[in-house]
Amino acid sequence: MYSRAHLLIEKEYKKLLEDQPWGIEAIPLQDDSVFEWVAKVKGLRDSLWDGGIFRLYIKFDEHYNVRPPEVCFHTIPFHPNVEMITGKPCVDFLDDLSKWKDSYSLSFILVTIQHLLSNPNLDSPVNQEAAEMMLHSPKAYKQMVLDCVTASQRVEAGVTPHQDLESRVRFATPDTQRKHYTGTARTANPAVTRLSFDDYHLTWSGIATSKPTLETPNPLLEAIKDRPGLQKAHLGIPQEEIEDQMKRQLEEHNALMYGNFKMKVNLEEEKAAKLAKLNRMKKIYLPPRLSPTPSIQPPPIKERKEEPWEDEVDNLVEWSSKLDADEIDEV
Repeated sequence: MYSRAHLLIEKEYKKLLEDQPWGIEAIPLQDDSVFEWVAKVKGLRDSLWDGGIFRLYIKFDEHYNVRPPEVCFHTIPFHPNVEMITGKPCVDFLDDLSKWKDSYSLSFILVTIQHLLSNPNLDSPVNQEAAEMMLHSPKAYKQMVLDCVTASQRVEAGVTPHQDLESRVRFATPDTQRKHYTGTARTANPAVTRLSFDDYHLTWSGIATSKPTLETPNPLLEAIKDRPGLQKAHLGIPQEEIEDQMKRQLEEHNALMYGNFKMKVNLEEEKAAKLAKLNRMKKIYLPPRLSPTPSIQPPPIKERKEEPWEDEVDNLVEWSSKLDADEIDEV
């Protein structure tokens, strides 16, 4: 016998499959239990969150639907109404039992969260940093949202959320909370590299010189291409590390945009495979070549009177018996 909550959750699952809202997916986490679910919520079209794919974790208990399930983001967005640590969305009927109704379905819960992303409630934010950024620095907030959308797409594609593998998400501090240097604190200074005036002038002129056309080479990069010390000073990291980063970013971009595809066969390998196939076909369809039989000298015969055309035939047969088949093929 299944419990009442179990039967209600199965009913909710059937309703969700029959009438699935746009951008909403949900499925039980395990085959033998209906009390733990995973869901995906896409950002609404024509909104800042358009293109985002955010994963959620849903946990029911035996008291459903007397009280609501527990819901939290697994892919946590930077949002005024989402806690940054727990990923719990701030929805009144999920937080306040008195506002919960047993008529609320799982689809209704997920659609409410989907609309919450594009319509934050600034009257009761749980992420004060996101709320203040939205109010005082809307451009910075927009960029943070776009970064969250890109990170969610990378997670869905199976790559790392961010290109920097050694760092986590760092959120900008609003201008009102930034601490200004007063001159009393002692801070560690970065190492200073001494440069000659010629090197300094070369570096500065290369930075300050604009390119009239795209084909025009950069004078600074041309001047330091054979000087690893100046390259490291200008770029901040060695050239080899830059090339490794570019290669990794290209691979991640291809995996994100196009998926992982099998590399094409090398031309030499393809040519060798074709030759091997031709050799196999020759062995199957062409008969073995017979080597020429050694000429046998006819036994001496008695002299007899022969016609002139018989002499010509005998000479032709004798000549053809001395031919080599290999030499004929080469010709």
